Order: sequence, then structure tokens, then C-alpha cells
Amino acid sequence: MLVEKRMKHDPVTVSPEDSFRHAMTLIRQKGIRHLPVVEAGQLVGIVTDRDIRQTSPSPATSLEIHELHYLLERVKIREIMTRKVYTVTPETPIEEAARLMLEHKIGGLPVLQAGRLVGIITETDILRAFVEVIGIQQEQTRLELVLEDRPGAFLEVCQTIQEQGGDIVSVVSATASHRDEERKVLIFRLEGVQVDPLVQRLEAGGHTVLSVLS
Repeated sequence: MLVEKRMKHDPVTVSPEDSFRHAMTLIRQKGIRHLPVVEAGQLVGIVTDRDIRQTSPSPATSLEIHELHYLLERVKIREIMTRKVYTVTPETPIEEAARLMLEHKIGGLPVLQAGRLVGIITETDILRAFVEVIGIQQEQTRLELVLEDRPGAFLEVCQTIQEQGGDIVSVVSATASHRDEERKVLIFRLEGVQVDPLVQRLEAGGHTVLSVLS
């Protein structure tokens, strides 16, 4: 899946000369957490809800409301925005976008096409995509197992599931520590399967079933 399938098109933006108060109002009214900063058609920074919180006056301030509004109008976006912005393109794989967010501890990525801002993708968009890709439904069976380390083991597991009347909705592969060794762990989501006979056959084939949830 590519970023273009999950990004929000035509995101709300601000300019470097807009006021802090304007950005704060947009974030609150629109229910968003990221505001790309655009100047002369080019992305020059980003402002987040965290930037707003960190710059906001303390609730214990002794300023009158009109004084507070005056100060918030004086502070410009260019003074609080993050200038180093990590970006992706519409053709970026969504897992690469997730990796960038995790690596740089950020919650959103502006999407550029030929240098022009065309969208934004956030951690919420990626989480929704992940849930959709793995096909999570309450009536499904979740099977987690350690695959036997030999050629043809994965195909054997798939055939065993089919023989027990199951349909594979999704499968996720990961590496995890098992009995002090790094082993391949598979997480299947299944429909229509006979759980107990399936587990018995898998374990008889040398695979280690870690958990089954129906």
C-alpha cells in the first residue's frame, strides 16, 4: 500500500507570518495535530499541537485576556515552527512512512509531489491502514506460532489450515526471541477453522503454537 491511498489531500496550512493565535485556533477548530508551513508555494516548516502547547502561556498567568490576545498575535509561526521537516511522496510505501515516524519520533509527514505539498499522512492514518491490511474482525481466529526452521514449512502450515476448513485472511511475519533464539514468528488471522485439530496437527509437524484466540 502506498501513501497516496491513505494520506489526507489538501491539508490545512499556515504561512510563516501567520500568528501563533491563528495556528492555535486552526488546530482546535479543525481537530488536527499538524500544520504544514508554506511560503511562496514551498514547504518551509511544520507546526504541531505540541509546539502550540509548549509555547502557550501558563494558565496561572496574571495577564488580562486582551493582553494575552495581543501577545499571541505578536508571536509569528516562523518563531515556533520546526524547520527540518521529514517528508514522503505519494509513491512512498506506507511501511516506509511508518518507519520514518518511529525513527524520528514524529506523528505526521507532509506529502510532496514535484516539490509541491499535496497531502499529509499521520500515525492515525497508518494505524487504520494496518488494521485494514491485517483484516481484524471479532469473529476471526488469531493464531500465533513459531515456524519450524526447514524448507517448505510455511507452505505446509498453509496447507494444514486449508485442510482444517480454514481461510487465511492475513498473515504477518516477525522475528522474535523464542527459547533464547531468534526465530520467525507468524501471526495468522483465520476464518472457518477447526481450532483444536489444527493446533494438534501443527504441533505434530514440529511447529510451536504460542497462542490461539477465537
